[in-house]
Amino acid sequence: MDVRLNRLLNSAEKLIQDKKDTKDVSGKTGTTLQKAEEKSDFVVSLPVQYHNIQSRLTELQKQLSKEQSRIGLLEDTTQEENKLKELLFEGEPLFPELGEGNVSKPEILETSKGTIANLLAELKKKEVEGENIFSLGMMLSPEEFKGKIGSVSTASMKPISETMVKRLLGS
Repeated sequence: MDVRLNRLLNSAEKLIQDKKDTKDVSGKTGTTLQKAEEKSDFVVSLPVQYHNIQSRLTELQKQLSKEQSRIGLLEDTTQEENKLKELLFEGEPLFPELGEGNVSKPEILETSKGTIANLLAELKKKEVEGENIFSLGMMLSPEEFKGKIGSVSTASMKPISETMVKRLLGS
């Protein structure tokens, strides 16, 4: 389920208008109850949208890792083409194009660089969408939203050790 920016803006504008209407019509309980039901439907869909975006981010990050691995191996001049054909990424061939024999390493390298650029653009877009939905959920109904997405606190996150960071950076 993809959240479009205009849908998000329209929903936010509708919520602001609903708040104004609720304040203006405080004596009419039927209208206020109907407005509250509409808001809760929107708030209920936020955790689902948030989870969908998080799932898509996970997929994109996996694809990005695969393409980065491909580029690293293709840029390594010591790698033989025959050995590249045998490499697997999560049980699948890392270079299925080489098995066909009609694609060269430089062509694959250029394709992978283009794919990485596209993946990075989509990652940024999805991260912003996720942050917007998270902010809306926390703004509209923090307790309900937190309960549906799970605990999101610094206490629930595992601290990263200094040695792990050094190892990841290759130091």
